[in-house]
Amino acid sequence: MKLILSGLSAETDLATLSARMSRFGPVRGIQPVREGDPLRPWFIVDLDLPPGASNAVARRIDGIYFNGRFLRASVMLPIGPD
Repeated sequence: MKLILSGLSAETDLATLSARMSRFGPVRGIQPVREGDPLRPWFIVDLDLPPGASNAVARRIDGIYFNGRFLRASVMLPIGPD
């Protein structure tokens, strides 16, 4: 399932973010999204977790302090048939 992370800086290191997120489950990939305000990107983190576990991770990390900023996390709902 994919999580949307916001509140991080444009200088967020993807390798560091991947290493931290791997504590919760296998990371399939991280996609930075810089459209809109490039100084305030958001990140799509694809975790190899079922929906319930992904929701628990999002609730656990939402609001934590990471690299000098407060992180916001939510589960990205799938669109279309899977």
